[in-house]
Amino acid sequence: MKNKSSKNLDRRTFVKSLTGGVLATTIAPPLSSMLHAQGTNASEIFDIHSIPDQPFLKAGSGNLHIGIESLLQLMGIQGLKFYRTEKPSALGGFDGLIAPDDVVLIKVNAQWKYRGCTNSDVIRGLIQRVLDHPDGFSGEVVIFENGQGRGSLNCDTSAAYGDTSIHANANNEQHTFLYLVDHILDDPRVSSFLLDPLQYTFIKDNDHKTDGFRTYSNVSYPCFTTGGGNRVELKEGIWNGKSYTQNLKLINVPVLKHHDVGGSEITGALKHFYGVLSMRDGSGYGRHYNSLGNTCGRMVKDVCTPVLNIMDAIWVSQGALKGYPESTTARTNRITASQDPVALDYWTAKHILYPVDKNHRHHPDYRGVLKWLEQAKTLINDLGGLKDLSKGILVDKVTYNESRMNVFSQPADTVVIRGKVTLGGGGADQGAGVPGVVLHGLPGDPTTNNSGRFKASVLAGWSGSVIPEMRGYTFSPSERTYTDVQAKQKNQDFEASKSISAPLNLTGKRIENRGLFVREQLVLLSWTPNPENAAIPITKYRIYDATATPDTFLAEVGASASEHLLRNVTGSEPQTFHVVAVDASDREGVPASITV
Repeated sequence: MKNKSSKNLDRRTFVKSLTGGVLATTIAPPLSSMLHAQGTNASEIFDIHSIPDQPFLKAGSGNLHIGIESLLQLMGIQGLKFYRTEKPSALGGFDGLIAPDDVVLIKVNAQWKYRGCTNSDVIRGLIQRVLDHPDGFSGEVVIFENGQGRGSLNCDTSAAYGDTSIHANANNEQHTFLYLVDHILDDPRVSSFLLDPLQYTFIKDNDHKTDGFRTYSNVSYPCFTTGGGNRVELKEGIWNGKSYTQNLKLINVPVLKHHDVGGSEITGALKHFYGVLSMRDGSGYGRHYNSLGNTCGRMVKDVCTPVLNIMDAIWVSQGALKGYPESTTARTNRITASQDPVALDYWTAKHILYPVDKNHRHHPDYRGVLKWLEQAKTLINDLGGLKDLSKGILVDKVTYNESRMNVFSQPADTVVIRGKVTLGGGGADQGAGVPGVVLHGLPGDPTTNNSGRFKASVLAGWSGSVIPEMRGYTFSPSERTYTDVQAKQKNQDFEASKSISAPLNLTGKRIENRGLFVREQLVLLSWTPNPENAAIPITKYRIYDATATPDTFLAEVGASASEHLLRNVTGSEPQTFHVVAVDASDREGVPASITV
């Protein structure tokens, strides 16, 4: 329907003339996201260095680890999102790694203690991030290990140490993997499982009850029921009693260290799979070490590909496999991640472990290391590579060629963004803090506390937009945009105004006004005020013709009006009208609609 007169304004033009015409803009996705969407041949390495000795952030649960936070943010900036969600954020996207109902296995090194095992502070921060899934986490996180008869998730193994004292690789040596599960996290969604007692138990393909190992090709893999009641059969998925579901994700977290002389030389992401299979499966001959690369390549490619490998290099053990005494270790305060375990082993050996003591046997170009890297690379690539978009695995062919790696390295510097959300609208409670507002775009999508305050830490150099959301409210500004944040951001406040609800009981009636010399079509619109707007100072109602897009402004009446007669309505075709309530700040509410 065309405008009847040049004096009639479309709705956007009318509101723009009153508000100054601030219009929203659309921000294009980062180039890195587009590259991921189109695919890339390079293996990506994400390296976080300069992690502080005291790594835990005070915000939230107290379990957030600055190294893990920095890592996940760096990954997110480059398009590899940690969370699988339909709500895009700094850490989340539709093709992310961890879905809200996943069973997440975290493979740690617990065959040793002291600095020979995986750093449990890193594991603590990683698990907390899984639990903080923006869609609510309903799955299970399981810390697991097979120490081949020498493992302990309580970090008290006596093998090679001669005593059963507890020594976790953590700032507090009592914070073992079991202590995390039972005391620090203390969450029914978090459990642990030590496979050592099962190393001699082998089960058939149709056995879904017995905990044990199945053999496949020249390897084996565990099948067990978790503390949360999930039946994990590592190669197939989660057995639900009738069939398999694929909500099983593996995160591989080895500790970077020396292994031996004349064998594998070093331990990294690939060799960590020796703590997944059973050495008693009948194919153990040659694993130490002629077939190391083939064995680990088979586990990674055919049994279960990790969605992420995180190399723990908070401490490296350059001189002793067992991570003790202290003189054989060095604090490097780094974690490095990749979906390509071959690239990760090569890069971290060359750029983290080797520089500590310049031991040529720790350099990945040394024949004792390069041999099994080449074996693993060849087997994985000959079998088609690792890409599996259904699990968020983007890497295709693996490599140890640095020219085929994209390395993103950044210090674990964080910048705090803080602010407050207060109530606007001119009422008696104006200025009061608004709790429960979600700040989309900040890591973890934090929520305002009871005072309306929020705080989040972002990686230095972070760019993004922060958008507040809570049902029933609008916000000013509607979003804040940041580019290359390097300094603390204080007073990043938002004003919340209660949303204006639509008028109720809108009716319309056509009336024909006939006179001796006049004949005109009228439309009588009637409505009642919405009691949901009782706390909002409604000052007027506006009426629009919504038959065509955009709406055309027709009339404005006072707040006490409950009806309006539209004159000179032309044509007999049905027309659609909108009536909206308007507050003292000239905000329009949700329209009530009627076709007459």
